[in-house]
Amino acid sequence: MNDARPDSRPRNPLSSLVVLSAFLGAAGCATPKPAREEAASSATYDSAAAARDTAFVAPTPPDTVRYPHYRKVAVGGAKGLKRLQKELGPDRFAIVLKVNRLDLDHVRDRDSLIVPDSTLRFFDISPFPRELPAHRDLKKLLLVSLRVQAFAAFDSGALARWGPTSSGRESLPTPEGLYHTNWKDKERVSTFNEEWELKWYINLQNFVGISLHQYELPGYPASHSCVRLHEDDAQWLYDWADQWKLDKDPRRILRHGTPVVIFGKYGYHRRAPWRRLNVDSTATDVPMEEIEKALAAWLPRDTATIVRPDSASVAVAPRPAAEPAVKGRR
Repeated sequence: MNDARPDSRPRNPLSSLVVLSAFLGAAGCATPKPAREEAASSATYDSAAAARDTAFVAPTPPDTVRYPHYRKVAVGGAKGLKRLQKELGPDRFAIVLKVNRLDLDHVRDRDSLIVPDSTLRFFDISPFPRELPAHRDLKKLLLVSLRVQAFAAFDSGALARWGPTSSGRESLPTPEGLYHTNWKDKERVSTFNEEWELKWYINLQNFVGISLHQYELPGYPASHSCVRLHEDDAQWLYDWADQWKLDKDPRRILRHGTPVVIFGKYGYHRRAPWRRLNVDSTATDVPMEEIEKALAAWLPRDTATIVRPDSASVAVAPRPAAEPAVKGRR
């Protein structure tokens, strides 16, 4: 797909959706599907259990280093990995994968893993606050932190779900900014390579093909500007996020989808934050101050809940996947 990046980062993708091509929707952000992809689904986190695990716990101040609730565990090859899976059980092992920003296919390459304390629930180790009190008026809000490679979905200011991501690699980073969940497709075949299957696809910027979708998580940013997700997270977001509403003239957006704010900078040449959790359990925390700063920059309060139709906000609805499409981002 086209690896060319836009000349500048989108401060507001709404203004850049001017007379968009109907062919730019089949963007991919993947590499050929691994042969063992199917095996990864057996170790996904129980989304129903996650939904039940939402009791509020007062957050610890982000500048306070807590007692380490994580340990570093040597994998010890295929046999050691099998023993660890048996020791932890499928649900806890799935959580370990998410903490390490990995899928099952890539965990085999690791010599060690960061393992949270067995008493911790998945919501207990969320990098994001349980609530955004100043944003309860927003029915839905999706945050993506590039710095800690994680997303958070908020319903009326309350954390509904969080999970790991793999955003753009250093040469093609995911741009910061305000996006919206435009349109969705349960499965798309890349027009660049038919082997690239993109499941639970949610378009964020139709013009350049930036999107959320399920694909491999190798434990570091590896995509071509998109935001990769674990399959269970991708499916949950697919069901949760709202799509845009277009006018009879499909070039005009009447109502935008769920707002998405992508913010922060990943340290490509530094040790990943989650690899330091065994010595500093706050290493992946996203403080409220950081979130509020990003929202103030990218999501103006006067347009946060109501987006009025604008002559500059025009787009063309994507054509069905069966029709030819211009190559977008990988």
